[in-house]
Amino acid sequence: MSDLIVREYLRVSKDDGKTGKSPDQQHNENLLAFEREGLVPHRGQPYQDVDRSASRYAKAVREGFERLIADLESDGFDADVLAIWESSRGSRRVSEWARLIELCEERGVRIWVTTHGRMYDPSNARDRRSLHEDAVDAEYESDKTSDRIRRNVRAAAKEGKPHGKNVYGYLRVYDQATRKLLRVEPHPDQAPIVQEAARRIMSGGTFYSVAKILNERGIPPRRPPLKDHRANYGWTSAAVKQMLTMPTYAGKRQHNGEIVGDAVWPSLIDYGDWVKLQSIISPPERRRTNFGTAKHLLAGIALCGVCGAPLRVGKQNAGRKRTDKDGKTLPRVTYRTYECPGVPGRPGPDGKMGFHVGMKQKNLDTAVVEALLTRLEHPSFLATIGDRGGSNDAERQDLLAEIARNQKYLDEVREEAAAKLRFDLLLDQETRIEPKIKEAQSRLEALTEMDPLVLRLVSDGAIREAWSDLDLDEQRRGIRAVMAPRINRVGKDWRGRSGVNHDRVDPGWR
Repeated sequence: MSDLIVREYLRVSKDDGKTGKSPDQQHNENLLAFEREGLVPHRGQPYQDVDRSASRYAKAVREGFERLIADLESDGFDADVLAIWESSRGSRRVSEWARLIELCEERGVRIWVTTHGRMYDPSNARDRRSLHEDAVDAEYESDKTSDRIRRNVRAAAKEGKPHGKNVYGYLRVYDQATRKLLRVEPHPDQAPIVQEAARRIMSGGTFYSVAKILNERGIPPRRPPLKDHRANYGWTSAAVKQMLTMPTYAGKRQHNGEIVGDAVWPSLIDYGDWVKLQSIISPPERRRTNFGTAKHLLAGIALCGVCGAPLRVGKQNAGRKRTDKDGKTLPRVTYRTYECPGVPGRPGPDGKMGFHVGMKQKNLDTAVVEALLTRLEHPSFLATIGDRGGSNDAERQDLLAEIARNQKYLDEVREEAAAKLRFDLLLDQETRIEPKIKEAQSRLEALTEMDPLVLRLVSDGAIREAWSDLDLDEQRRGIRAVMAPRINRVGKDWRGRSGVNHDRVDPGWR
């Protein structure tokens, strides 16, 4: 087995500390096995998924596994052996595992399983059967675990016990020695907030007014900000509404969206009052039945450059009122805009309340998409989205230099071929050099941590054509992966002008 190049796939289902410690342990054990077996580790980074389950019940995308499959499909794997620590680390889905085995067989890639201390050849019938048996066993164990968890959750729900994270308004009390849950009691600071919000809504208040009051008093929101660019964002109308729809506060236990009984914790809102509250929050005549996907490219993605609030879509009147020949007023012509809703009761850094910025929808869409596509088309893009810690920076720079050298050489050959009318020379050199460029690009992509959709756009080429073929949800996904655009106020030099003002848009590259 000497001189065989081996490339790893590492995975851990749960990593509370987000440290990747378990993959590191897998990697270290793999390296010891490689040295013992005379295998040569691949120079690039392993495929890796941290905090990603491989169960068929998992919802999170495994970016590392998707990249592995894509490289095998495109013949960009660049190694002789795929190494995994144990079979279940590859996948706990029979269909997914079968596809991996099939691709390895097609590409002549062997599979090393460290815990087995053995190399498998997918083209060998007995080895292939062993690998498939491992997949069946892994899926069976996953199913048993899932069934047991569901039974326990259902039983806990019927008994009214809590599940998941602690809910705002309550405090869990544990035994200091055993860490066993003793009771759930009202939180001394948060419970009164829930009760006050309910009283105000039942007395005719609006969600906006409640959010405004809480923000003016400096009450921390139910959930802390997820990103620094929303550090100024507090309570919102939507957050107040969502909180008051939870049966938890009526002392009821919910499971799979249905109330299944009384909870073990005390209610903060009388159940009868909570039922009345729901009819106020969502009157039957106003309940929506069409919960479709987003309708606008940047709604909820673009942010106010003043307060950090996500922009929403509104309408503006265009021009003056018009009348027909009989003097009757005609309907106003309108256009859509992205606009800042402001933060209820909380001023921006400039001390001003409410609305801060607005921009015509088509202009902002144009500016953001153009900035995004220009960024994706830049040769250095892949080098900027890899390991943010910089541990692979030297390798990325080497690969970029290699790609640039080969590309420059081909350009020189094209000029020479055109001058001498030697297009056979150009064809010969393109056949030799372009695979090297493609291989270097594949190795560069392996060092990145980016949404596979964006990587596919970059690696496939013709980025603008591919972008136009994406549906709206995919385009929004691509924008979120690369940028968090912020819209600033109109500068003095632009007042009175029209068209796309690119200077107002701060891309907020991730």
